[in-house]
Amino acid sequence: MQLTHLQSYVRPTDLPAAIDALRFGGRGTRLMAAGTDLVLSGSDEITGLVDLAGLGLSSVEDRDGTLAIGATTTLTDVMQDVATGTYLDGVVARMLQRVGTPPLRNAATIGGNLVRRQPWSDIIPLFRALDATVTVFDGEHQTMAIGELYEQAAHLTGAILTEIQLPRPPIGTAAAFWKFARSEVDVATLNCAVMLHTDGDRCTAARIYIGATPRLAAAASGAEETLRGAQLTGNAIADAARTAAGEIETGDDLRGDAAYRTRLVGVGVTRCLMEARDRIREVRP
Repeated sequence: MQLTHLQSYVRPTDLPAAIDALRFGGRGTRLMAAGTDLVLSGSDEITGLVDLAGLGLSSVEDRDGTLAIGATTTLTDVMQDVATGTYLDGVVARMLQRVGTPPLRNAATIGGNLVRRQPWSDIIPLFRALDATVTVFDGEHQTMAIGELYEQAAHLTGAILTEIQLPRPPIGTAAAFWKFARSEVDVATLNCAVMLHTDGDRCTAARIYIGATPRLAAAASGAEETLRGAQLTGNAIADAARTAAGEIETGDDLRGDAAYRTRLVGVGVTRCLMEARDRIREVRP
């Protein structure tokens, strides 16, 4: 589809100018990075575009172990960067390999994926499990937990997402991502992301997020609690998977029904926890 009602297009070179263009452009003005979702929507309500390509927000940096990603960096550039490959044994790069097709990854941006809040997003559950923070600019820079973007949507009204930070993981940490889809390039029927912190053989903390339920990714807090202080045995992992399947609300859509998704929750949590546990054991001296 085409955007046939455009009346204005601007490509600012600094953030204050971009905010001014967004605020003074009226209700029909939208921010644009790659524009993949905008073109697909073809909405008659879109009358103006503020192109973010001139703001210098495309970068990937290792800041003393923290992975900092500029919001307009393409998924391909994030996936192929050396810093991404070394962060938590490459879990982010492995996840991005499952997102869409290569042409889509070459165009779509990391920030665009996050702010679109698509319930089937693979990036959102993993970044939430990794305890990501984000920086937005609304005249001033503000950094907040990524969950605040979804818990308080007002944070993105009249604001621009500029960067995502994945914090430096302490020793004894591993993460994993799992996705079930009808084909290699399809969006998820269900996905799961896990991060484990351990001290010796015991789990000190866990973060478990389930997405495409078909709602936006949510925490399996009960399952997280069952793992705290437990040894990561097969029985402990099975208990956590059962708890997650019982607490995560699932629903029906064209890709699957609620009962099927509930079964997938247990499968996904089991596989992610086993993978993360095994990665921790591999690097343990």
